[in-house]
Amino acid sequence: MTRLDGDVTQLNFFIKGQLDELRPRHVVSNDIMVNRFKGYKAITDSQLKIYITQKMNNLSEDLLMTLAKNKYKMLLRSGEWKALNDDQK
Repeated sequence: MTRLDGDVTQLNFFIKGQLDELRPRHVVSNDIMVNRFKGYKAITDSQLKIYITQKMNNLSEDLLMTLAKNKYKMLLRSGEWKALNDDQK
């Protein structure tokens, strides 16, 4: 995630690409969600990190990616992406 500068859209694209490569080989990974959450939690934006943490329970993989992407885009548009939280200020 640090290589992608926190870009959730690029992370989701990478994840989907990896999954697309595994499917034809009939490879099953039990740690996909765990690793996906690790990637999202590596985001430096405190608002998105809190948002993802709150969504960790009972979400499908596709729904999680969609929610993360939407929140990321909203933060970008509003100029709040990577804004300092109260503790950081």
